[in-house]
Amino acid sequence: MNKQVSYLLGLAVEYIKKNDLDGAGRLLKQALKMEPKNSETYRLLGVNCAFKKDLEEALEMFSCAIKIQPNNWLAYSNRGNALKDLNRLEEALKSYDRAIALQPSYAEAYNNKGNLFQELNRLQEAVESYDRAIALQPGYAEAYSNAGNALKKLNLLDLALIAYEKAMELGHGSELILGAYLSCKMQLCDWNGIAGKLIQIESGNIERMELFYPFHLLAICQSPYVIQKITKEYMRSEHPIKFDLGEIAKLKNDKKIRLGYFSPDFRNHAVSFLISGVIESHDKNKFEIFAFSMGQNQDDEMRSRLKLAFDHFIDISSKSDIEVAQLSRDLGIAIAIDLAGITQDARPSIFAYRAAPIQIGYIGYLSTMAAPYMDYIVADNIIIPDKLQDAYTEKIIYLPSYQANDPKREIANKTFSREELGLPPNAFVYCCFNNNFKINPNILDSWSLILRAVAKSVLFLHAENLTVRKNLVEEFSNRGIQSDRIIFAERLPRNEYLARYRMADLFLDTSPYNAGTTASDALWAGLPVLTFAGKSFSSRVGASILNAIGLPELVAASQDDYEALAIEFGENMSKMNAVKEKLAAHRLATPLFDVEQFTKNLEVAYIKVHERSRLGLSPEHIHWEFP
Repeated sequence: MNKQVSYLLGLAVEYIKKNDLDGAGRLLKQALKMEPKNSETYRLLGVNCAFKKDLEEALEMFSCAIKIQPNNWLAYSNRGNALKDLNRLEEALKSYDRAIALQPSYAEAYNNKGNLFQELNRLQEAVESYDRAIALQPGYAEAYSNAGNALKKLNLLDLALIAYEKAMELGHGSELILGAYLSCKMQLCDWNGIAGKLIQIESGNIERMELFYPFHLLAICQSPYVIQKITKEYMRSEHPIKFDLGEIAKLKNDKKIRLGYFSPDFRNHAVSFLISGVIESHDKNKFEIFAFSMGQNQDDEMRSRLKLAFDHFIDISSKSDIEVAQLSRDLGIAIAIDLAGITQDARPSIFAYRAAPIQIGYIGYLSTMAAPYMDYIVADNIIIPDKLQDAYTEKIIYLPSYQANDPKREIANKTFSREELGLPPNAFVYCCFNNNFKINPNILDSWSLILRAVAKSVLFLHAENLTVRKNLVEEFSNRGIQSDRIIFAERLPRNEYLARYRMADLFLDTSPYNAGTTASDALWAGLPVLTFAGKSFSSRVGASILNAIGLPELVAASQDDYEALAIEFGENMSKMNAVKEKLAAHRLATPLFDVEQFTKNLEVAYIKVHERSRLGLSPEHIHWEFP
């Protein structure tokens, strides 16, 4: 390599670090003209393309680098990354293994291999790969953070937190690590030392917004505008709009509208528990229904049920994002419904390639996607009132009620006694079975105030593990609540979990991330839910659900009113029983569990947006009277 080429390559690397990818590309092309058979130039061209998310081009460049220099271990590692991002996972694994064989001391290859094992759900092997990377490079902050991710998925939350803390120590608070660290702390209900960081995020004071995983915001940020701002930068960086497939064909006036539902969660999962009844209720004379399943193939009860409900059930787990988008186009999908958003195993880039003329977000992710290729988001006028429309980049489809529900939820015939659940026989039982990351110091302040005011009361909670229990007991103790007033629920089969709700008196919601499936589970079992509405999508779902079942009086006007109402119910059992009787009367007579009418309303919306698109009209808020 001559000195001038070497200089150009070094300068190109600096440009890439500064994210001046066009400038780097010009330098690398200049270097290639001067020395056409330089393996390193091709490798860096591949890196530059990968940063631009031009993965096919990147792959070609890495292959050229390897052809010129077969022992270019860096090119093999980079090639593995491109293959992984293209969802060609087994090929990626071989590429990483080749990089390691050529350079056994290259820590990054082990880190990359660990990421691949996570994609394959081989979590223990992922941890072992990260451990090897750290052994080779003890100061490797990213490997510690990635190890934390794998350990968290294994539900080894204590070990995950240790890994994140080490990553924070080494990574100087990188936003990529910060979000994961805070999420783990929230899941463990370990709030020590994070108050300042939560305030920082609430104000949107994040330097590298594109590195902060938006899902972590929903339980800690009240402002839908801050959430939109951060999400927009993240999506622009990680899932930018793609034009590789060209302009999508305009919709035809086919006899049936082809709907594509995309999800990694067609299994025993909250999303499927909600949406299954809708899929079964669709009018097959008007719609042809496709499932695009991108998750692990779990042959469980819900997956079997959904396979029967869809007209077509397609496993896309081995296909790349561009291949899935092309398949969707080839199948003539008119409306693509993303049921995952920005959650675990979701694949937003499928929609970045434009999988269908109309793309809609629903149920799996409670916020804006802030991406130019997502046309609509489904809501109701409680979740997104008109004054908050500008917090969402999508146009809003306003349904009479938001949450789909399955009235086939099976409740076990088993009748629990309070004694076998560890509950006092004569106490007023408040409960909350929300995920632990939804609990925060502010909510715990309210719960403690309620328990102090209602002397003969207890709180029945779900806890991930013993550390969560210990942390919550300690936090309650700090607020003057003795440990015997906090009772923890054990994990049960779903039908028994539903039956257990009958042993409680009132469900206390969390904020800013409300109960969703958990709230409708409680209501289905006959347990009233008390909530209050914030401003963000996730903080208004509880209010939507309660209005849909005709219990608006359980939506407090503020957090103070939420406390006052909870105390009033705890001190007046006859008033609580009256609400339970009203719930029993409303359960099957109101929109929340009327899946047939809900599906008809949703279909009206689908037809409306389909007509607009077919006429060449741009997306617009859908507000009209439903039948």
